[in-house]
This record gives sequence, C-alpha cells and structure tokens, in this order.
Amino acid sequence: METNTTISNPSPGGAPEIDSLLVRAHALAAFATLLIAVLFGILVSLQFIFPDLIGAFPSWGRMRYAHTQGIMLGWLGNAFIAFMYYAVPVLSGRPAGNRTIGLILFALWNFAVMLPGWLLVLSGYSQPLEWAEFPLPVDVVVILAFVLAAIQFLPPFFKRGFENLYVSSWYIIGALVFTLMSYPMGNLVPEFVPGAAGAAFSGLWIHDAVGLFVTPMGLAILYFVIPATTGRPIYSHFLSMLGFWGLFFIYPLNGIHHYIYSVIPMAAQTTAILASFILGLVVIIVVSNLMLSQRGSGWIPQNIALRFASMSVLFYLIVSLQGSLQADMGFSQTVHFTDFIIGHSHLAMLGFATFAGIAGIIHAWQKLPDASINLKALDWSYWLLTIGITLMVLDLTVAGFVQGESWQSAEPWLASVRASTPYWVVRSLSAIPITIGFALVLYGLLSSAESAQSTSNAAQQSSNESAASETQAAGFSPALRMSYIVASVAGVGFFVFSVSLLGVLPRQTLSDEELTLAPGPALVLTPAEQRGRDIYAREGCSYCHTQQVRYTEADMQRFGAPTLAWEGRQDYPHMLGTRRIGPDLARAANTRTKEWHLAHLYAPRSVVPQSIMPAYPEMFNGSADRPRREAMDLVAYLDSLGRERDLAWPEGDQRVISATDDERALMSLNAEVLNAHPAMTRPRGSAPPLAANGDLETGQRLWRQNCRGCHGRDGLGDGRAAEWLQPVPVNLSEHRYRADLLADILWNGVYGSSMPAWRDLNARQLASLAMVVDSFSEVSNTSGTAAQINLGQQVFQTHCAECHGDNGDGNGFAANNLPIPIMPTDFTRELVSETAIIRALREGVAGTSMAPWGDRLSDVEMVAASHYVRSLFQAGAQLASGGNADD
Repeated sequence: METNTTISNPSPGGAPEIDSLLVRAHALAAFATLLIAVLFGILVSLQFIFPDLIGAFPSWGRMRYAHTQGIMLGWLGNAFIAFMYYAVPVLSGRPAGNRTIGLILFALWNFAVMLPGWLLVLSGYSQPLEWAEFPLPVDVVVILAFVLAAIQFLPPFFKRGFENLYVSSWYIIGALVFTLMSYPMGNLVPEFVPGAAGAAFSGLWIHDAVGLFVTPMGLAILYFVIPATTGRPIYSHFLSMLGFWGLFFIYPLNGIHHYIYSVIPMAAQTTAILASFILGLVVIIVVSNLMLSQRGSGWIPQNIALRFASMSVLFYLIVSLQGSLQADMGFSQTVHFTDFIIGHSHLAMLGFATFAGIAGIIHAWQKLPDASINLKALDWSYWLLTIGITLMVLDLTVAGFVQGESWQSAEPWLASVRASTPYWVVRSLSAIPITIGFALVLYGLLSSAESAQSTSNAAQQSSNESAASETQAAGFSPALRMSYIVASVAGVGFFVFSVSLLGVLPRQTLSDEELTLAPGPALVLTPAEQRGRDIYAREGCSYCHTQQVRYTEADMQRFGAPTLAWEGRQDYPHMLGTRRIGPDLARAANTRTKEWHLAHLYAPRSVVPQSIMPAYPEMFNGSADRPRREAMDLVAYLDSLGRERDLAWPEGDQRVISATDDERALMSLNAEVLNAHPAMTRPRGSAPPLAANGDLETGQRLWRQNCRGCHGRDGLGDGRAAEWLQPVPVNLSEHRYRADLLADILWNGVYGSSMPAWRDLNARQLASLAMVVDSFSEVSNTSGTAAQINLGQQVFQTHCAECHGDNGDGNGFAANNLPIPIMPTDFTRELVSETAIIRALREGVAGTSMAPWGDRLSDVEMVAASHYVRSLFQAGAQLASGGNADD
C-alpha cells in the first residue's frame, strides 16, 4: 500500500486554479500590518529605556495590545490566508472557494478586524486577556471571518476525500477547525467566568492560539515548501501523521502551565506539566522528519524559500524545548513572569511562525503570473532577520535569568529593573535589523530584479507538484479510511475533553473552595472602584503587574500569603497576569496612601526615581493634586485589591483552617503575614538596630535611587513630589533623629503618611542611608532660658501633652485615637529646630492631626514651647561613621 509523501496535483487539466489577486492582497496586507505591529513593538520597548518618550502616544499597555494582536491576526493571519490561497488548490486540485467570498474575507479580516480592532484598543476599548485583547464586538467578527475561511478552504479537501490528503492538508484542516472551537473559549468565556477559573480558560487559549492556529499553519507551510523546493518527498509520512495527531491531542492540555504555582488546582497544573514534556517529544519527531526531508540541501540552502523554512524548523525545535523546560516546576520558580517568557514568545511568533510565513509567501509569490523577486534583497533580509531575532531572544533569555535570580533574593524590586536596563537597550537595538529585514522582504517581493516562474511553468517544471506522486483512494483499505474518520472524531472529542479537564473541572473545584474558605459574602466593588477596574484593564496594567501571589517561598517573602480562590470571585475577566515588570498588586490595599498613588500616576519618577512606569497626566488637571475622576477611580480600585481578605484577617483565615486539608490552601491560611510588602508602613515598634558598618557613599547612591523624588537632592523636603503629598516630606535640615528612632522610621515607615518603609534594604544599606539622613541635619542642641522653659512646660502640659505625652514621647492618651493616624512627634528622640516648631505651632501640619495654634498662643508662648520640647531630647547612641563604599 502506498503512502502520500509528496505534494500532488490531481487536477487532470494541469495546473490548479489559483486566485493570484487574493494571494497578493493578503500577502501585502500581511506585511503592512507586520510593519505597523513592529512599530508598536518598538515604541513599547523604548518605554523601558525612556519612560517619558511616548507621552504623546497612546499608553504603553494599549500599544502592547495593538502589537500582539497585530502580529497574530494582522501579520500571521494574513500570511497564512495568502499561503492557503496558493496551497489549497495545489493540494486538492480544486479552486479555493470563490472570489466573492475571498474579497469579503479580505475586507472582514483587514477592515472589520484589524483596523477597528487597533483603533478600539488604542482608544481604550479592549479586554485584558493575553492574545485576546481585541474587544468582544471585534471577537465576533473574527469568529465570522474564521467561519468564512473554513467555507473557503475546507470543501476542496472534503471533496477529495480524507484518505488522499497530504500532511499539509491535515494541518490546514486542523488549524481551521480547532481554532473555530478554541477562539470563542479564550476570547469569550473569561468574560463570564471569574478569577482563577477564568484564568484556566485563558491559559488554554494562550497555548491554543499558538498550538492550534499558529503552529499547525506554520507546519503546513513547512511540509509544503520543503518537498516543493527540494524536489524530494518528505522523509516519512508515518512520522508526519504521528506528529500531527500528537500535536492536536497533546497541545490542548498544555495551557495551564502558564499558571504553575497559582491557585488553579494542582491536578490541572500537573496534567499541563506532563503534557508539556510529552509535547517536547512530539516536536522532536516532527523536527527530525522535517530536517531529514531537507537532506542534501546543505546547512544553508540556496533556495531562499527553503532557507527561511529551514531556519523556521530550527526555531521551532528551540522554542518547543523552551516551552517544555518552562513547565518544569523548579525552573518555573526562576523564570516565570520574567523576560525569559517574552523571549520565548518572540521566538515562537517572530522566529518559527514568521520565518514559516515568509517561506510560504515567497514560494507562492514566485509561482504567480508575472511575479518577480529580488533575490539579493531577500538574501539580506534572511540574514538581518536571523541575526536580529537571535540577538533579541538571547538577550531576553539572559535578562530573564537575571530578573529571576533577583526576585528569588531579598533585593529590592527596583534592583531587577536596574539590572534589566542594559538588556532592554539591546532588545530595542535588535529591532533595527529586524525592521530592516521585514522591509527588505517586502521590497524583495515587489522589486523586479529577476522574474519568478509562473504557476503554469511550475506545473511543468516541478515534479514534486505534479500528479505523478498522487495516492489514489483505491490504494486504501476501508479500515484505513475508517481510521482517519475515527482519528478526526477523536481529535475533536479530545479537545472537548481537554477543555473539560483543564477548564470546567478546575472551575468546579475552585467554586467549592470559594464556598468553603470565603469569610462571608463578597464585598461588591463600588461604582468608582468598578470604573477604576475598567481603567486598569484598558491601560494594560495587568501586563506589568500580576494580581496573584504564587505558592512559592520567594513570593510569600516578598508579597505575603498566597492568593486563595475566593479572592478573585468578582474578577470578570480575571487579571492574574503572566508578567511582572512592576511588583504584584494582589495585596495593594492599604499599602500606599492616596496622595502617593496620585503622584505615582501623574509623575511616577517623582516618588520612585527609577520607575519605568508610564505617566498618565491625561487623568489630571495639570497637577497631581488636581486629579480627574479617572485618576480617583483608578486609585479607588488599587486600594480595593486584597481588601476583602485584609478586613477578615486573621480571624477569617483561622475560622476556616479546619475546613480544608488542601496543602496549598493551608500554606496560605497559616502564613504569618498577610501583606509582606516591604514598603507598607506599620505602627512604630520593633525594628532592628542600625548596623555599625554603613558608609556614606552607598547611602548617597541609595538616596538618589529612592529618596530624592520626595525629599529633594539635599534633603530639604523640596523634591518634585513634595508639593503633592500631605504631610509634606520632612526638611531634614530641620530635624535630628536619634539612631533608634531613625532605624524605626526606615524599617516601619511613617504610618499613615506617604513615607514608606524600606524593609527590602539590608542592614548595611539601612545604616548607610541613615548616615545620609543624619548628614543633612543642621539642628544645634541649644536651649532657652529657665523662664522660657518653665513657661513652655506650662503651655505643653496644657495644650500638647494629651497627644505628645507628659514626657513628650509622642504617646499621649489621645495619640492612638487621632482622626489622622500619624503618631505625634516623639521629642525625646527627635530634635527639631526652633524655626520648624514655631512654624508648626503657628500653621499646623497639613495632613496630620496637628492643628494650628497661632490664634490661641502668643508669640512668647510659642517660642517658650519650642525651647521646652527641644529640652526633652535625650541623646542616645550616635550613628556610626562611614566606612568604605562596598555593598
């Protein structure tokens, strides 16, 4: 019995009918959308280096939405359709649909999907789901377009009979059929299934978009172009079909490996991990078959289409083994959320799939009537793209390891940002050869350096696209025909099974866990918080900040108790996220003040000098202290993240511990700290003493990196953010702190104010920073006359002691019940200048409970009070003098 191992042309009349217009139209649309999508990508990458560069453009998140959808649907979608208009007639011997449906499909794909999709996401109408960012109305049009594509390309194969199909035909059929099933699941279902359960469906789609649409179409091209250009049949038809069914049976089980260590049930995660490892073996089979099919073509084939196809095969092997490696739980702890994942996705979409798409277009373009190509331009494009993409992927891979190692340590979050900057520069530079390479491919197709052979000539000259290799249906037994039907039905059934196993069942498990562990009915978001959530989603904030604390030691130490299932029960759609550029926000409630958030939105680098977050001045009326409703709504939403559990903790957790025996749930319920954010302020109390080995140079560097935005370069309280914060940052020249109080402030922050804690700095770094703070002080330890001090004591006991305490230690009987919970000054450990004290008495201190006393005390009384409180200062241990500048 024969097997169909080459591309055949069963048309008895010679060359099949190919619609050259539609091939050209979709090919040109593919490159047009590719170059636009690449432009979005370049602008997004430059944001990491020049955070304020794109202020005149739509926000970072919106452009990233446009970039990803532009690559998948605009570039690859059009490229695959262009290839199918050429390949389907060759493979089936029948025309691909008709011109009218083709023109409608072209119009829908480019003018009802891409154009409005881009305009909508750039205007703020989108959904925060990876590879599903276009809003729901556009999703409906995408589904309609896939239906038309199925109508256009599937009937020619069905008319021929399944048993006669070449492997490329199977991949085309599988891509269209399975994408029609998976696209609604990934783009629609998460809008109606909340939290981690919705994330399970998103995870399936993230992988199905690549595994059931991009990969099958890429492999269809490779299995077509390689034998068509080498003149040899594929090495093994058996291996090709084994790889095909392995792909469609195993790939749908992979998706949850994007959420390893999440709250999604461990059984689903384990299934995805095992499937990922098995898929690696399937890929090795496919790649071996494709490489053996190229034997004799050399390491760098002369035929330009084959050269792109050959590199695509290599990229496919690497990216697939990367995916299997990422599923390893130990490896995932390090690289998950890092640029390693970004490098992986770029290798998949711009490496494997893009090189396959270019190979298919070049091969088809050469066979069109009156076609011409510029081989020199295409040769240059190959090398530029190969070098550029390789450089980008290697760079992002190394960056991922650097970030992962930083996150596993106790380093401040911004340390990973600083360490990543050189790699982000290289990533942006790598876009230069990539962009030129893409432009040269288009130029090479449109210029006329030499003529390409027409379809009719190809039919006569290319033996591998002739009828000689056709396998007749008569050669197949009824049992073999039945096996194809059974396998096809089983494939669809297995897809349904995978969705049930990794989507439906986890949802039920998570729902049961919610009922068991939730402390009570859900706290519904207020209208302002819901509007803020919509803003957070449209701006792509979930592409930088996750909302899930994973069940790993590193996450627990940095962020707190891992996320429980019920915490996302109101998230439609979920925003768990798969990338961290900024820290996780699952416990953002009560971590920062409203004033800090507003300043951070208006001018991020005013409060975090090394932040790379984009600014959102359009949400304000010219100043951070003049927010519009959008800014207030977004801050309201941020302050709702983690609020439910925070309000119920610890009693809520303790109450349900006995209700579960789930190991991971108990890990979260038994966590010592709910919110471990190192910057969250705490009431004064325990703080480790300052180390004796600080040094001024290290402290000055830390000051520039962390403090100058609020306190100013010289500690005068005149940083850029100072005017927007209440209470205003302290003018450190007017204050002197005892070492134990300064240690407390640095460790716990100033509770109730925008002054954060710095618990992510090590002991030596804290001591170094304390030295800088002390160096700013210009306060002298002078005192007034005995008469002034006696009068000041009377004033103090009459008006001040209830808050500041009888001894001035800031612990009066009213201190813990103030309307603004900022503790009164402890004058026994803080020496304040006379000028600052009199100013506070006369004007009060905005943002605190310290009211003005200028209308109740005379100037003499205020001067006397200042001398008295200064006399309360009790000098303790002094800060150590600096050593060398080593960290």
